[in-house]
Amino acid sequence: MKSLARRAVLSALGCLLISSAGAAEVLRVIVPYAAGGITDIGARVICEQLGLVLGQPVVVENRPGGGTRIGTSAVFAAKPDGNTVLLTNIAYSILPLVDPSVKYDALTAAAPVGIASVYPVAVVVNAALPVKTLQEFIEYARKNPGKLTYGSAGPGSGAHLGGELLKSLTRTHLVHIPYRSTSGALTEVAAGRIDLTFDATATQLASTGKVRILAVSGNQRDPRMSDVPTVAEAGLKGLETNSWLGMFAPLGTPQPVIDRLNDALNVALQNQGLKARFRELGMIPRSGSPRELIEQVRYDRDLYQRVIRDANLKFE
Repeated sequence: MKSLARRAVLSALGCLLISSAGAAEVLRVIVPYAAGGITDIGARVICEQLGLVLGQPVVVENRPGGGTRIGTSAVFAAKPDGNTVLLTNIAYSILPLVDPSVKYDALTAAAPVGIASVYPVAVVVNAALPVKTLQEFIEYARKNPGKLTYGSAGPGSGAHLGGELLKSLTRTHLVHIPYRSTSGALTEVAAGRIDLTFDATATQLASTGKVRILAVSGNQRDPRMSDVPTVAEAGLKGLETNSWLGMFAPLGTPQPVIDRLNDALNVALQNQGLKARFRELGMIPRSGSPRELIEQVRYDRDLYQRVIRDANLKFE
């Protein structure tokens, strides 16, 4: 009954996105990443169902660059008419903290629509490292201060800040090695040139024996790796962080349009085909209100502000 009620609301509000000629407007979904990454793939899974629920064309437009700044700014500058939205991840919360050229306030710069999914990030090490659990890695790192390395997609990236948080929580000295992408860091771990990284796409490499996954950072296990513990289960408190996919609209978008998009997103996330595809990606559907998305942004901002301050990180 609840699903039928939502569909009735969507139908009643459908005229908001119908042109004078009677044809449905195209909904442009800006993804601030290149095609092929987990954010892009997840966005396309969502948008396929979103188009069916809304009954209108939904087009994913990749606008990579500037650490998500280019795509994000394009949505900020778009007309608030409900025809353009941003589908992004935790970088939305982090970017203003690590890039001095970014002037937006993540809490007020755009209108939140809702969270589509959360997904844990794996703590990944080279398989030749003499550790099999997270606690063994921590003990090994403490015995070898400054000798172990971790890779990221560059200064200020999620993996960089995750590494600094790991160091702080465990009182270890790991050396940060920046790369151009998360996939680049993962490749270097598999090759044995660095020791650790954080990645959401390491399951295939783990199955070949090239890397070992010690734990996942979320507060629940990755559905693809049910035998891999969470960091809390592995004995480390404080690293229970998820990445996420969330939708934002330009500031000033009418509230009825926000409500319609939120309802459509929540209905789309109930689709069994979407849920199955998300499981393959290690994603967990999470429908909810715009307020919940803003609370997630607030949590991320506060956490990583503290990490940056405690590690005395400087970004120029």
